[in-house]
Formats: sequence, structure tokens, C-alpha cells
Amino acid sequence: MDVCRLEGLEFDIAASAGWYSAVAGLLAGFAFVAVLLPLDHDSSEEDDAQTGHAVVAFVGAFFSLLTLSVAYAVLSGRSGTGPVAAVAAHEQMLTGAAFGLSTLLLLLGLRGVLRSYGANRRVFASGQGVIVAVTAVLGPLVVVGLQFSNAMDLERYRLLSGAGDKGCGPSGFPTGVWLNLGIVGLAATAILVLLAAREHISRREAAVDRLAWLCLIFTVLVVLWSAVLLPLLPIAAVASPVLEHVILAMTSVLAVVFAAGSWSSR
Repeated sequence: MDVCRLEGLEFDIAASAGWYSAVAGLLAGFAFVAVLLPLDHDSSEEDDAQTGHAVVAFVGAFFSLLTLSVAYAVLSGRSGTGPVAAVAAHEQMLTGAAFGLSTLLLLLGLRGVLRSYGANRRVFASGQGVIVAVTAVLGPLVVVGLQFSNAMDLERYRLLSGAGDKGCGPSGFPTGVWLNLGIVGLAATAILVLLAAREHISRREAAVDRLAWLCLIFTVLVVLWSAVLLPLLPIAAVASPVLEHVILAMTSVLAVVFAAGSWSSR
């Protein structure tokens, strides 16, 4: 049996969460200011529709990021070891997905603003293309990649506590790591398939609004789960491989849905 490589992957979740809280609060401030951008903008009826979708995206991103700033601040207080580390790793997975999607939503709002300033649309055209690439391809890939990294902390907890695989398998990793890698691989493949089939994705004007509601609802559910239900669960359930894989699969699906919605709103 190979030496397990997870033993050396110690990570201070509490310290990282403190920085995430600061960044989320900063981005929430940007989103709040961005909501005010269209106030002095004279536009056509078509521009008004684009601006309206941008405002919905900014408001959704503002509330989600503001809420996540508080959630990360709470997470930064989980600085213990043992079961505390398992709870922190579990919360890190959930808040990480919500943070990634909320940040991409902020970029979608920015794209809506750039598209609504009629006389300057051509100037911002290349910028819009970059935003589409980030929100539909690069950003979702980063979200699922970071989720895989977050899942490794739960894998490491189970290994060191003896609650997971007894030792490590191929290449020095537990079976759960390979399963997580398969989930991430499927999500990445789906995102790349959407890229290849982007011309066949129907355009929907309300796609940004739906993504905003998706991020809002997901963020609220994450916070309610972490604040109300998580403290009531036994540590064996919180750190269970089944729940870890389900969360990773769920957030991977959300990343794919966000990529599809971004292409649909282009």
C-alpha cells in the first residue's frame, strides 16, 4: 500500500475564511455601487431591458456576497481540530460554491451594463467577449476545481481520524478522492461541451434574472443549513463521504447550469 499523500495537505480553514470574508464584503460593496450606475443613464427601450437585468444581477450578487461575508466570518472562528475541523471543511465546501457563483453573477451584471450603453457598445464589445468566456467557461471550471480542493480537506480529516478508508489506494489517494475527481471531470466535460455547442443554445432574455435567483436561493439555503441544521447533525454524518460527494456533485451541476445560463444570456 502506498504512503497516503493527504497526510501532508494540512490547511488552515479558519485563516483562509477570514480573508474570504473580507473579499466577499469588498465585492458586495462593488455590487452595491454598481446598482446605482444606471441612474443617470439615458437609454432606449432595448437598453432599459438590458439595464434591468443587470440591476437584478447586481442586487442578487450584493445580497449573496454580503451574506457570505458574515458566513465566512463565522467560519473563521472554527479554528479547532478534530470534529471542529470536519465541520469547518463541510461549511467551506458549501460557502465556496456560493461565493464562486455570486462572483460570476457580479460579472454577468457588469456585462449587462456594458451592453446597455448604446453609443459605446462597440468600444466594450471585446470586454463583453472576455466576460462571456469567464462566466461560461473559465469561471465554472474554477468553481468546480476549488470545490475538489475543498473536498480534499474532508478526505484528510477522515483519514487522520480513522473514519475513512483504512490507508490509501492507487497513487497514494483514498478511493473518495478518485470519485471526486470523476465528478469534477464530468462537470468540466459538460462545460466544454456547452462551449462547443454554444451556437445551438437558445438565447433567453430572462436568463440572467434566473441565475440571480438561483444564486440567491442557494446562498440562503447554505446559510440556513450551516446555522440551523448543521449543529444538530452528528459529526459522522457531517464528515460522511456520501454527503461530501453529494455536495460536490450538486455544486458541479450548479456550475454547469450557470455556464449554460451565461451562454443563453449572451
